Amino acid sequence: MPDDLDLFVLEKLIDDSTITFKEMASLTKTDQRTIAKRCERLKNAGIVRRATVDVDWSKLGLTTTAFLGTATSHGDETREKLLEFIQEEPRVLDAYTTLGSHEYFMTILDSNMENLRAGICDKLEPLTIGLSTSVIVKSIKHRDHKGLLRYLKSIRRRKQGD
Repeated sequence: MPDDLDLFVLEKLIDDSTITFKEMASLTKTDQRTIAKRCERLKNAGIVRRATVDVDWSKLGLTTTAFLGTATSHGDETREKLLEFIQEEPRVLDAYTTLGSHEYFMTILDSNMENLRAGICDKLEPLTIGLSTSVIVKSIKHRDHKGLLRYLKSIRRRKQGD
């Protein structure tokens, strides 16, 4: 379980993934080797996977975002074609197998609704049953990694108080 220093390092990385070990060491009153070891340990444990860039795809012309849910019962061959399409289609931002009303769930980005329909939905329909699409109109909350980190810290403090 990560300790307070690990959580601090995570918080600083969430704030700025380009922060140096030297800067973090200065903030924590530790040395750079300690910070480097903590970062390496977090990486080796799979807690920190990689530094990412948060791209606003709408500013690059991909202004339509949709969630698609679907299932398939057309057999193994069709299922393999569906999974291949999902893996190879670059406009499928992420995709999941699920438990619930949809067997598969994915996030799609495209330049407009017409392209979304022709380029994604039309190609998925023969491979799926019950394709359900919800187009995003407005985002009301973005991923809040720091909020989750604060939540984990509060749980730690409660457990330490017990």
